[in-house]
Amino acid sequence: MATALVRVFSDRQRSPRRWATALAALTVVGLVGCGSSKVSQCNKLAEVVNQTQDFMKEFETEIQAFSEKAAQVKNLDDIKAAASQYTTAVDKVVINLDGLAQELKTTPLKDSELSQFRDSYVEVVSGFKSALEEARQAMNLVVTVQSETDLPAKIEESQQQTVKAVTAIENLSQKEAQLIADVNNYCGAVPPKAEPAPDQPPETTAPQPPNQ
Repeated sequence: MATALVRVFSDRQRSPRRWATALAALTVVGLVGCGSSKVSQCNKLAEVVNQTQDFMKEFETEIQAFSEKAAQVKNLDDIKAAASQYTTAVDKVVINLDGLAQELKTTPLKDSELSQFRDSYVEVVSGFKSALEEARQAMNLVVTVQSETDLPAKIEESQQQTVKAVTAIENLSQKEAQLIADVNNYCGAVPPKAEPAPDQPPETTAPQPPNQ
């Protein structure tokens, strides 16, 4: 019943990987033409954004641990513990995303086009942050459930609340992909070749109400 709760992350997960991969290409520009002011500013923008590599990797690891734990729940306490693990992971990445947005805002860029790209990217990062906060609030309904009797209704309510977050994440992912393409094109960066898509993993099972 609660599988949709995990999908909130799986949709978000693909997007940050593109941040790290596509914008990392801007760093290559600096090696080719470090005398260029435009190149220098492209690299400055990439340096800030590439911070996502570390904290998103940690986030993915924590969410994978949640997924494994959620697949093995046996009672209400197990369910609440797994859901709490999810909200804790989201809390941490939200703080990191907020820090990234603040640093981007204060990154000095004289190039007007790059400044516009930066401001647009701040909007995307802030949007992802808000969507994840909605997902966290939805999962918190499971964390705070009082009894097994209440659990099915709370999971249903939680699922309904994730719909808006999932829609926002999907829209932001499309906007982000276009923005990254535009930045790479403007900076003259060649994005790395896409790796072959791995086999799709089996769908992760989120906390379910225990058998009565």
